[in-house]
Amino acid sequence: MSKRIIALLLALVMVFALCACGKGGDGGTTAGNNDVGDETYTIRIACENSDSYPATLGLYQMEKYVESHTNGKVQIEVCASGQLGGEEETLEQVAQGNLEMAVASFAPVVSYVPDKMEAQGLKGMAYMENGMRQVTSNVSAINSIADFKGVKLRTMQNNNHMESFSALGANPTPVAFSELYISLSQKVVDAQENPIANVTDKKLYEVQKYLSLTNHIYDAMPLVCNLEFFNSLPQAYQKVVQAGAIYAQEFSRFCNLEREDLILADLADKYGMQINEVSADARAEMAKVAQPAVIKLVAKDIGQDAVDQYMKDVKDVLAQISKF
Repeated sequence: MSKRIIALLLALVMVFALCACGKGGDGGTTAGNNDVGDETYTIRIACENSDSYPATLGLYQMEKYVESHTNGKVQIEVCASGQLGGEEETLEQVAQGNLEMAVASFAPVVSYVPDKMEAQGLKGMAYMENGMRQVTSNVSAINSIADFKGVKLRTMQNNNHMESFSALGANPTPVAFSELYISLSQKVVDAQENPIANVTDKKLYEVQKYLSLTNHIYDAMPLVCNLEFFNSLPQAYQKVVQAGAIYAQEFSRFCNLEREDLILADLADKYGMQINEVSADARAEMAKVAQPAVIKLVAKDIGQDAVDQYMKDVKDVLAQISKF
């Protein structure tokens, strides 16, 4: 068994251990053993991906966990496939108190200033899995920086993402995720970048020929809650909901890890996509060009000292995990 699978299994075991700590001595739930009253609560969670997406599967596990550990007093409704709107729209609904929770990619979430989210009415709950982002195209496979030149490539609505691809020579074009398929089909853009699971989840293989494994950005999906709603829950329920969110996070990561190879096989054998893995040397060359441009842009927003500290922290973490 590979180290990465062992690590994920251990993470799930830790989640279950934490959940077990919430049990009372008589085997009842934590919420059941506290004065929480008879009021019931409903949490609607919006997500733009389908029912079978790793993050959504995690949310369904959260639903089971929370409902069973609150004796049904806290009900969760997972609203998948964009039922309640796109990512930007549902985040705004949560911030305004019109929706309890939503899952979204980092790009729309960062507009709420991560270190000041609570001042904007949001509470971060967990990071659902999206995975490493890859490039698909109808122009050609990406094997080197030269292959990006002039390519009209859809990016997330995020200045840092756009800057990185601009530095690589592409023509970055921000398009909302909900409009991505039609933009590709109408050739508004020729290429896009997304985690592997999204290529199959949104049927991008129908409008894209090449899939290049660039691994250029890791992308988690924050799960956020309306702060006022969360604080209105009895404390015992708050603990259950928070534990359920972490359980959902780890479950989604496990699902994504185990499914990626199967998805790649389907994309190649069943849907005819041409898949190539970008060499380590080519990725290093891309990073050498793109990272300085992005760092310079970020420094303008938060200051060079903050950037330097962040980069130091990243190096420290990488040094720690390299030991495993």
